[in-house]
Amino acid sequence: MEKDLRQFLEELEEFGDLVRVKKKIGDGHEIYSILWELNTKGGPAVIFENVKGYDIPIVANIFGTWDRFGMACGFSRGKTKREYRDLFIECMDKKNWKPPKLVKIGPCKEIIIKGEDIDLRKFPIFQWHPKDGGAYITLPAVITKDSKFGVNVSIYRMMLHSKDLTGIMCQIFQDIGIHFGRALKEGKKTMDCAVALGASPAIYIAAGTKIPLKDNEFEFASALQGGEPVQLVKCETVDIDVPANSEIILEGEISLVERKEEGPFGEWMGYFEEAMQLPTFKVKCITHRKNPLYLMTNVGHPFSDGEKIRMMPSIANFTRMARERVTGCVDAWLPETGFNYTAIIAIKKRYPGWGKTAIYQAFSLPFVASSANCVIIVDDDIDPSNLDEVIWSLSTRVDPAFDVILTPSIGGYALNPAASHRFYRDISTKSTDIVMCSKMGIDATLKMEGEERQRPMSIPVKPDEVILKRVQEKWKEYGF
Repeated sequence: MEKDLRQFLEELEEFGDLVRVKKKIGDGHEIYSILWELNTKGGPAVIFENVKGYDIPIVANIFGTWDRFGMACGFSRGKTKREYRDLFIECMDKKNWKPPKLVKIGPCKEIIIKGEDIDLRKFPIFQWHPKDGGAYITLPAVITKDSKFGVNVSIYRMMLHSKDLTGIMCQIFQDIGIHFGRALKEGKKTMDCAVALGASPAIYIAAGTKIPLKDNEFEFASALQGGEPVQLVKCETVDIDVPANSEIILEGEISLVERKEEGPFGEWMGYFEEAMQLPTFKVKCITHRKNPLYLMTNVGHPFSDGEKIRMMPSIANFTRMARERVTGCVDAWLPETGFNYTAIIAIKKRYPGWGKTAIYQAFSLPFVASSANCVIIVDDDIDPSNLDEVIWSLSTRVDPAFDVILTPSIGGYALNPAASHRFYRDISTKSTDIVMCSKMGIDATLKMEGEERQRPMSIPVKPDEVILKRVQEKWKEYGF
């Protein structure tokens, strides 16, 4: 059976990995700070049961540790990050996917609200940080549909403008941006959209994963719930199918012509992004469970709940691409504190200059081309997920004058905080989809003869492998 949010919370509670906060919570600022502290300490998932002014509990931090992320994917707890990554890569194989199942009715239809009764303010949608430009929906599974590319499910921030209007992030580098652009070229003024709040954990993980545009996130989600198809139900007012077991569904239309200023917002990369002009989403219908739960996440902390949704799928995708397209790649990683802007690739180097070749190959990877600012190439004796080993490699195998490659400014993802400037397509409205930023490649491999070095190749200090293995086999004999 498909596991919904409530069943997942029950499982977390059984593991002692969920806390119910009964103390009255005053506002979103207090919640944000509590979550920040939980992120720092690797704390549990949380249900705020007593939120001032609301009778709807707020659920947060459900993906906040790698074990909880693994549980959301259907994996057993207690594995390493690399083990979780490898299991996730297996799930990305389409042979493990199943098409969703359309059902006539679902829990998300228990209450249906239309017309003047629509009011998003009945839900605890807060300004989460004092510097945010307004109240934000931070964990929406946004669903759109295109005649050529089919269904897309992704997570895009939504700022509350009024009781039935929000902003929505529609960038050219995102799949929704492609749907948006095609609808605009077809002469449409609006695009159908539905938003699931409190969907099953597997759907959020799938929505945070970059899969090919023509593939369906609902199908991928089935692989994350043991092959169980996702159950969908038809919307009331738009031609979109939504997860039947969701807590809350927002139905409506994205305007292809109207933009409103939204932001600033404390984004996932750890900085407040300046205000932008973004399309609007007009809500035409709200359906929800009786006594719904409101699921949210905080962003900006490198170990936040929201980062887990984004990071592991990014790491898995990047690893797959690097292994396929970078010659000699043995492993790859995106460090959490790099927020996807630093990429590390380990290669088995067999001839001089291979490290530089790997840099240029990495620059051509779609993820690196659009997002990463820095690519680091290390040898196969370095674990790219171990930052201590990577820093050792950077510190002892790099002569900056010879081993660093810089590119000119290249167009990239609009929320890149290191970018030198934004490119405005329409300066009057400050409508932007891209920023301009250069890229840096660092060859942190051991250098061979022929690589502009006069000194002999460095030899790392490590135990003899034969002797070390012998010692490991006798470890208990030593009394350890």
